[in-house]
Amino acid sequence: MKNKFIATFSLIFVFILFTYINSQAQSHPKGYLSITTSGSRVMQRNAHSGIISLDYNHYLSDSWMIGTSIVGDWEKENGINQPFKSSVAIYGTYLFGKNKHWGIGGGYAKDIVSGSDFKLGNDYIDGFIMYFIPIGNIGYICPRVGYVHDIQDQEQSISAGVSFSIPIGK
Repeated sequence: MKNKFIATFSLIFVFILFTYINSQAQSHPKGYLSITTSGSRVMQRNAHSGIISLDYNHYLSDSWMIGTSIVGDWEKENGINQPFKSSVAIYGTYLFGKNKHWGIGGGYAKDIVSGSDFKLGNDYIDGFIMYFIPIGNIGYICPRVGYVHDIQDQEQSISAGVSFSIPIGK
């Protein structure tokens, strides 16, 4: 278990370091800090979740970003609240379309909290598509839809949500 923890956080550190090294001489902000709210529905069970996350996305180039998130997940199954879960995620996003307002991406997440205990749990892979709506010079509102696959439980979820993103750095 300790080795999985070290491996997970080492991977996150490598991505952050890679992001920092590749962030030189760009005409846009270095990245975006976002808060995201969403809901998801498990396709194999009568379960749904309310999700909130704090995200940081960093430009690697004009079309590519990488990001990391801390995610809180409140699941309800058959009308009964399940223990709170939290996870960390890393992901990539490809920006495209006129003014690069569309984004498509995917990534990996790992449960790190179950209930009130620090506990490494399930692994997830996901994919998403989003659209960036400018809000003056303040930032963006980003509606998004996605798909999540739980590797251990072999369950799939669909999700929809919205992010509010503000630029960080130049």
